[in-house]
Amino acid sequence: MQANTSSASQDVASQNGAAVPDARVRFRFRKLVLLSMDRIKGGISFFASAAVHFILLIILALWVAPTGPGGNSGEITLLPYEQPPEDLSIIQTVTPIEISTALDTMQQELQTDSAAAGELTKLTEPLPNQMATNSQAATLETRSDLQKNLPWQMAIPSKTGGGFQGRNGELQKELLSARGGSPATEDAVERALRWIAAHQLPDGSWSFNHHEVEVGKLSPNPGEPLTRTGATGLALLPFLGKGYTHRNENPYRDQIEQGLYFLRANMIIGPNGGDLQDGSMYGHGLATLALCEAYAMTGDPALRTEATEAVHFIEYAQHDQGGWRYQPKQPGDISVFGWQLMALKSALLGDIKVDSSTIGMAEFWLDRVQQADGAYYGYQHPGKMVSPTSIGLLCRMYLGWPKEDPRMHRGVDFLSDEGPSKTDMYYNYYATNVLCHYGGPQWEGWNDELKAYLIKTQSRKGYTTGSWYFDEKRSRVGGRLYVTCLSAMILEVYYRHMPLYSEKSLDFTF
Repeated sequence: MQANTSSASQDVASQNGAAVPDARVRFRFRKLVLLSMDRIKGGISFFASAAVHFILLIILALWVAPTGPGGNSGEITLLPYEQPPEDLSIIQTVTPIEISTALDTMQQELQTDSAAAGELTKLTEPLPNQMATNSQAATLETRSDLQKNLPWQMAIPSKTGGGFQGRNGELQKELLSARGGSPATEDAVERALRWIAAHQLPDGSWSFNHHEVEVGKLSPNPGEPLTRTGATGLALLPFLGKGYTHRNENPYRDQIEQGLYFLRANMIIGPNGGDLQDGSMYGHGLATLALCEAYAMTGDPALRTEATEAVHFIEYAQHDQGGWRYQPKQPGDISVFGWQLMALKSALLGDIKVDSSTIGMAEFWLDRVQQADGAYYGYQHPGKMVSPTSIGLLCRMYLGWPKEDPRMHRGVDFLSDEGPSKTDMYYNYYATNVLCHYGGPQWEGWNDELKAYLIKTQSRKGYTTGSWYFDEKRSRVGGRLYVTCLSAMILEVYYRHMPLYSEKSLDFTF
């Protein structure tokens, strides 16, 4: 009976010139509704809920496609809701409609009602009140053929704050000096790149078990032969961070091109996007980050399709509560989450659109693992742990939290008081990015200590020259390649990303 009703409704819609919203569009709209309703709780929740549903019904009622000459363009057709198929990414196009004005009006009305606006900032779970973020006021735009009018796509941001311009030319030298780098840090980076390049496999990939390369057998501390795409993505990032690509003149142009080709050739493109997991969303996030950085830096059209498809897979893999974990749709953990969000940020720097409901749900998930209003973070639950806090704060920076936010100040002080780790380069990598963007005495003290430590501990012996290894639980899995890549990127922090909080930054946020 339901199928007959649906078919009949579609026939009526066709006769009247009305477009039936495809399953993917209806699902996204419903996802946006659910996110809004998760934030409605308290004494006036019934009235706020009714208001939101009333406005959404009006919007759906106005969902009418333009008719041809002589068509009845004034007729409104309401269509029954259909359960979307499991595969929600098969249909790619839908006719744009004019609803942005209605949404703007809705937002203005809610903002003028302080009580309702206060209720809309609350989450389903009783969490501490939070300050409004820039991203809550962001203008929403669309991806590809959903251009300009649909409400669930994020705006293309400024490409200055957090961007890649500092990786090249005189600006790299300027940032290196201004943010605390030195010729010694640059020499260490170049030594690391030579070691990484020497351990590339013949097919263009890298492996965390660097003993798979003949010369690698001469270096100790191999990791486990896990996700090859993840190892390749991570190995490419230090080259890109230094400003080296497959399109400019540099000593590693061929190695970079071969690595990118390996990722493109090993992507499995399906209805949910381009899968680069090779066993884990860790691998997918790292590989997507490398593809998106390479595309944003070069504009090479050969990379755009795969980079875009990889972003679509991240959107598909997100759990209903907004997180990511080892496998698609699993409840999130902040470690896997961080790489996915960094990949989405890099996608935007290359003008690759990202679904704003994905970012909205990501913010919602961060709220669920925060402590002290967002100054500190846990792994899967609220907590005050240094590594999760470093990831959470960097994500908040890219999601629009200002430097002056007292929660940011408390979190930065927490990391600064903890200081750099002697063994955990994963924590050091994220915390270094947070403190470098934040600046001030906290950054100066952190940088002076960590850069001296990394320069001192980099191997200068035989086949390990240029590499690092510190015995730590993650290092035992990722091995010498993993530790060397992270350490090199720490020493590139001065210019890897443009400052987020300075006159040179034009507010890069989602």
